[in-house]
Amino acid sequence: MEPIQWSRWMSVGNDALDEDHRVLIAIVNKLYDDTNRQDPALIEAILDELIAYTRHHFAEEEAQMEQLNYPTFAAHKALHDRLTRQVESYRDEFRAGGSRISGEEVFLFCSDWLGKHILKEDTRFGEYAGTGAEMAAAG
Repeated sequence: MEPIQWSRWMSVGNDALDEDHRVLIAIVNKLYDDTNRQDPALIEAILDELIAYTRHHFAEEEAQMEQLNYPTFAAHKALHDRLTRQVESYRDEFRAGGSRISGEEVFLFCSDWLGKHILKEDTRFGEYAGTGAEMAAAG
């Protein structure tokens, strides 16, 4: 188990979205810290922070997708919605005090999802957005 490391391969070619992704990675990486993973109250607080920032980021990203008529917008938004519901579910379990999952499991889920989502889905949108911007400038 390793923390998520930002790489140039994660860049979507949009500075604001890239910065949001760096912030999301930093939040998820708080769950990598062994002390944080052992404290249900800290896990809950980190998940609250992750949910709030994720909502902000997804709203920004989705607005750009709509503006550019991204062809797989609905499917991409569904992925965002599913992640948000899953993280809210984890947070609610920790809030209730009876969580059967560990901080390590939450970290592994979030880091795996975020890494794959940025590398696969968001970079695909970045390529589309770059191509669309180039076509608009040329047209």
